[in-house]
Amino acid sequence: MILGNMQYNRSPIPFQNFIWVADYWDSTSLLEYDTRNNKHNEFASIEKNKLLAFGYIGEGTQIYFDVANGIFNVNGYRFMISYKTEEEEYPLTGRTFLYNDIIQYKNASSDANLLLREEYGRFDSQIEQYNIGYKKEMLLEGVNINFQCICSIPLRNTTFFQIKITSNKDLDGKIIIRCNGIVSEEIHAPLKANMSGNIHWELR
Repeated sequence: MILGNMQYNRSPIPFQNFIWVADYWDSTSLLEYDTRNNKHNEFASIEKNKLLAFGYIGEGTQIYFDVANGIFNVNGYRFMISYKTEEEEYPLTGRTFLYNDIIQYKNASSDANLLLREEYGRFDSQIEQYNIGYKKEMLLEGVNINFQCICSIPLRNTTFFQIKITSNKDLDGKIIIRCNGIVSEEIHAPLKANMSGNIHWELR
């Protein structure tokens, strides 16, 4: 197991700050780059039905989530998210669901030098942000909720959550974000039926 063991917190690729890691329930792991055989693994090769945890390692950091409950772990800080109205609180993480519809992508930019004759070297690409998370459809207290949470790691700014919620009913409530069980923030976020609500929240 790699995620949760802070001994593993560096990317083995010199030009890439983070690599993804998939921990499986059989105590094996699949890494984006495997130093044992110098092999790059494709995101599509991850066995989602075996996932225990999924996340990034790099820059002395581990950022991952538990597939069994959707709770994010950022260097030992556990983040939970719920949606609360006056009548009901809907836990969006921390439930015994499988959060294995995983998402991973990178934002990059390229600078081109079209004066070079050689094709190799004309484009200088650089990853600027790493993104990891999941989407989950759930039925909570008679309400159908589609929930997506992505943790984004920009290299020149603060790590943040992209939270997206859609409900099949109008709801007037708040997004509650807890860190290690303590409320970090409450954000008023009324929802219109079948229209998504989006929140950008910096980790703190």
